[in-house]
Amino acid sequence: MNSGKSVTVIGGGIAGLSSAVFLAEKGCRVKLIESSPKLGGRAYSFYDQEKKMFFDNGQHILAGWYENTFDFLKITGSFGLLDFQSALEINFINENMQIFRLKCTDDDPPMNLVMGLLKFKALNFNDKFRLRNINKILKGEKDSLLKYDNAGELLRDLNQTDNLMKYFWEPLILAVFNTKPLNVGTEVFINVLKTGFGEKGNSNLVIPSVDLNALLINKTVEYFERKDVTVITGERVKQIDIGEKVNFIILENGEKIFSDYYISAVPFFSFARLFDEKISGKFKFDPDSLKHSCIISVHIFLKEEIPEEMIPDNSLGMTGLTGTSVQWIFLRSRKHLSLVISGADDIGLTDESPEKIFETCVNDLKKCIRDFDKIKISDYRVIKEKRATFIPSAESGRNRPGQRTEFENFFIAGDWTDTGLPSTIESAVKSSKIISDHI
Repeated sequence: MNSGKSVTVIGGGIAGLSSAVFLAEKGCRVKLIESSPKLGGRAYSFYDQEKKMFFDNGQHILAGWYENTFDFLKITGSFGLLDFQSALEINFINENMQIFRLKCTDDDPPMNLVMGLLKFKALNFNDKFRLRNINKILKGEKDSLLKYDNAGELLRDLNQTDNLMKYFWEPLILAVFNTKPLNVGTEVFINVLKTGFGEKGNSNLVIPSVDLNALLINKTVEYFERKDVTVITGERVKQIDIGEKVNFIILENGEKIFSDYYISAVPFFSFARLFDEKISGKFKFDPDSLKHSCIISVHIFLKEEIPEEMIPDNSLGMTGLTGTSVQWIFLRSRKHLSLVISGADDIGLTDESPEKIFETCVNDLKKCIRDFDKIKISDYRVIKEKRATFIPSAESGRNRPGQRTEFENFFIAGDWTDTGLPSTIESAVKSSKIISDHI
């Protein structure tokens, strides 16, 4: 199929890559422009010469409800590089060194979640009694819940206990939204819960079996070569010439590029730079209304294998810590732990030195894992992604722009546009799918 339409995509992050893929698949002639030398945006891997291995810029967890992302990966040929849980399953270790396993059952939603929580030994009778109120979110009318400004207020009014917050709600919200409950707008919170626990398999976690370059970039580049997609890297867009519609774009080298359609797939903090002030004001979007949220990843290499009784394995090697700065441990191998600190700004770690962050992580591991103080550490790496996500507050929800603009041939893609989802890979790809359907 050849639509005969030409499209220029500005930005080579996940939104830009998936826009180009969906449009090329529909037969459009696509040109993609990325200002940096690499593709992938905030989801990429870099090679460590000393370790002779790739490190992702952060641990990216997908879920069974990422339907648009899966469509993108199926087209590029990367879908087979994902590992799927058969059911949501996570180990937790608390500050008293107790180990608990949360595992959803095979029942239809939402009973699979309810039954999993009822069997979850970290919860007491009162916690489980309060679980009945979850149905007010999963099955209730969303409009009646929007009187609450944020997820924290909603959960408090639904009488969710401190223990439920500690072992379920806060880990869930940190993993999905990269911030604390009081920072999460009620509408986007409800959207995620209804989506994530609305259909069988949606709540199951999905983790790449390869690094992010291998999953998201390498196969996409091969696809572009097969589809004759033009990719220009290391070249910034200097100006977008707009009248009643976009006439052309001008690169830093002076080249003018003409297309039938144009897509901005740059991050929200770069969007206004594409236009002069007169034009950028027409989009009715204030970039300052979106605030960054940092994710820190820490890789710890051990001199000896850590035994299973210290960190029990599960379907994806994922363990949650409670009462600590570190929220997640991923068991890369018995001698390689990958730790994740979401919402690092909230706990004041973003601007700390790698040495201080490493010290914090080791103290957390000693606090929760029995005999970890006897384990010898050979090396570590600290990776900060300061602009990993934006905080999905109620204010940000009111300010996120749609994918269509008042200019008929100009669209905006990105996880920060109005997709009804938080700042995730799925949100970025969903925005691209919406635009490809419009075009």
